[in-house]
Amino acid sequence: MLLNYFSQRINSERKPVANVREKLREISGPYPARTPLGAQVVKTSVRKGYRIENVVFESRPGLHVNGNLWVPEGLAGRAPGIVMPRGHFDPERMAGDYQQICFDLVKAGFVVLSYDPVGLGERREFDGLFSASQEHALMGNKLALLGESAAGWQIWDGMRAVDYLVSRPEVDPKRIGCADHSDNGSETSMLCALDDRIGVAALHAARFGHRWPVDPTTWIILDDTQEYLRGAASAGIDIADIFGAIAPRPLLALVENQDGAFLPVVERLRKQHPAFDMKSSDATQAWPKRLRLETVAWFARWFHTGAGLVDETDVIPEMQSTLRAGRPGKTVNALIREKAAGLPPAKVSADAVRALIGAPGMAKRPPQILNSEAADGFTEDRLYLPSEPGIWLPATLCRPAKPNGKVVVYVAGDVTALDPAGTDDDEVPPPDRTAQLLAARGYTAMAVDVRGIGATAPRLPRRGFRIPWHHLMNRDMAFAMMAWSLNDSLFAMRVKDLLSAVNFAATLGEVWVAGRDMGAQWAVFAAAVEPRIKAVYTQNGLASWKSLLEHDRYDQASSQFHWGMLRTCDLPQVTALIAPRRVTLLSPTGYDRKEMSAAEAAALYPNVTVRFSGDLSEI
Repeated sequence: MLLNYFSQRINSERKPVANVREKLREISGPYPARTPLGAQVVKTSVRKGYRIENVVFESRPGLHVNGNLWVPEGLAGRAPGIVMPRGHFDPERMAGDYQQICFDLVKAGFVVLSYDPVGLGERREFDGLFSASQEHALMGNKLALLGESAAGWQIWDGMRAVDYLVSRPEVDPKRIGCADHSDNGSETSMLCALDDRIGVAALHAARFGHRWPVDPTTWIILDDTQEYLRGAASAGIDIADIFGAIAPRPLLALVENQDGAFLPVVERLRKQHPAFDMKSSDATQAWPKRLRLETVAWFARWFHTGAGLVDETDVIPEMQSTLRAGRPGKTVNALIREKAAGLPPAKVSADAVRALIGAPGMAKRPPQILNSEAADGFTEDRLYLPSEPGIWLPATLCRPAKPNGKVVVYVAGDVTALDPAGTDDDEVPPPDRTAQLLAARGYTAMAVDVRGIGATAPRLPRRGFRIPWHHLMNRDMAFAMMAWSLNDSLFAMRVKDLLSAVNFAATLGEVWVAGRDMGAQWAVFAAAVEPRIKAVYTQNGLASWKSLLEHDRYDQASSQFHWGMLRTCDLPQVTALIAPRRVTLLSPTGYDRKEMSAAEAAALYPNVTVRFSGDLSEI
């Protein structure tokens, strides 16, 4: 259901963009002001015909970028410079295949700056704990709370790398190229599209060359937060559009494991400008030899340095210790904490929270009742509730024989747990069991699965990941990234699903909402904007989004991050908007999903009832 929903929205909302570069800059930013690079050459290794300098510069104050500058000896004048971000392959710029392409370019007369992007190589902040993609997700989610993009941070590092390269006396600032090797070249292609100083590019491309509309067979492939831009899908900006935005500058697309799926994109790009070509090769190496040679020949052709290389000269890779630049600066996480120091604002209004969530599409269609069964003291209905167009929510409605006039709408979700069944959801007790227990006590109770949770979750595994911290890359995160691409959020969608359920529940009596785990935040936001909700109960819910920024890592679901949230509010402020209606928090949790102390809870929620025992079925 959710895959179809996203695909249909993308198809219907996409609009042609007159100026891709202008829109790309807007949605990947904001970008900071240029500050002094503070560049240092830490070490120089002289080799026959060239030297390698271990360099460090600051892309932002205190944020160090580590790299190597490969310089040919005996230059007659200024040489073309090639900036080269690294891909997601250990040990990044220091791998043997990557050293080989640097050597090839130096041999052909180029000065090469190979550097580590955020979360890669020497810039790993959680070495050995996370994969590079997980580290990017961790960072990207935090930045999203501040209304900034991981892509923008990566692109800015690249722009400052160009700043450093053109500052070098060996480099001709009018002849700058860019090469990369990665899964799909998304960040580097954005860098090339936005930085006019890059005159020629040779970039690795996705096998398909597109992301929209959503393909049911490939939707689980792309997962790094810096590959997704907020609003890119609705704006109509796809991978091929970014490649096209490099025009009329020469672009060579390098494709591994070519199966023909990229060819329609190739034809489209060739029609846009003549300075485009595509070469493919099997991925027999981290950077296949054929594509290395094609890269050198491409730059040689356009920078008029000769015919490139006929073949490679084998080079003995340097030890990693030789290439390391060291000089650690501030971490990205530390800079994020500094940015968040004055957030959230002191005051928040219900209207501001409504603006974050967006108006719910209160469907006027009646629910579809599938079947009804009599139980001991109550009747249980299985039904579908309408939410936004194309979204039907499975629900269980338990109606007691002697109702007390209260209707409890219950939502739950937990995509962080690893369980033996291999599912992403691990609610204990199951939602329908909670509804039954409430009905036995006289409440009319309805357990609802919001989109992507429970019965609405696709059964496709998220790349089969069943590893610690898998919630940073699982299918729930994939849906969250699709929502961002539509200038929306999965969190807001789920709150609106709950509000649709409340709309129906209001026809049955006085509405209360109860939420467990992820559902706790949905319940709080729903009550803050919907006065018909008379009481709120949550269990094991996150107590504060800001707490996630105050620690380097967190154990909360990626889909719970709403773009720019902390620039408007945090959970304690939203909860305060519910007063004077009743709010009870059972066992609120911190950044690590562990129950916080009573003192911590009292400091965050001075006017709210907080308990550390009991269950939602006992409200």
